[in-house]
Amino acid sequence: MIDDCWNRIGVEGAGERSCSKLKTVIHCRNCSVYSTAGRGLLEREAPPDYVTEWTDVLAKTQPDHTLAPISGTLVRSAETISVTIFRLGSEWLALPIRLLQEVTQPCVIHSLPHRSNQLFLGLVNIRGEILLCVSLSHLLDLEATDNSSQPLNSVAPQRMVVVASGENRWVFVVDEVCGVHRFQMSELQSTPVVISKASEGYTKGVIHWQGHKVNYLDMDLLFYTLNRKIL
Repeated sequence: MIDDCWNRIGVEGAGERSCSKLKTVIHCRNCSVYSTAGRGLLEREAPPDYVTEWTDVLAKTQPDHTLAPISGTLVRSAETISVTIFRLGSEWLALPIRLLQEVTQPCVIHSLPHRSNQLFLGLVNIRGEILLCVSLSHLLDLEATDNSSQPLNSVAPQRMVVVASGENRWVFVVDEVCGVHRFQMSELQSTPVVISKASEGYTKGVIHWQGHKVNYLDMDLLFYTLNRKIL
């Protein structure tokens, strides 16, 4: 059983707001107890009949039989990729959903003397954790947007995206996040460079989505470059 202290002594539901930790964390969602309980819910084992029930449901609702029931398990007949699509200026980009940790509202970027530059913008505080903030636009050599010439602190980015590779976590700013989408691997096309002035090595291929050409990024190379240039 999960001890839902946030509903008893916290700020959620009928909580009494008597928890001593509130003086430090302000809100239950910033508390490690709350986060641990959330991870426990996501990581708990599925009920015994869960897979079988969903196999039956998907078998009835998938006319193309992309998912087929075999011995109570789900087997994919075609490999798919799940990606997060976002926009930087006029370019549409995608990264594997497994690397995405969080999309959050903009926050203040604190520059570091003699360290911050066009690529490494500085440090940001994401839910109490200090993370490195980088300019993906600069790394990919994208064309500057109309407001890029203004001081960094005077123009807030629309979203901040937190991604992770191993023990390293990075934050970069984007103009728009368009959610999570799934594609067949066969839809990933190898084409000439379509990111303005960017190295072809950063793009694994192109996905066509809602009339846009979306560049599927090679995140392994991107993380390698960030580690080499900043850490």
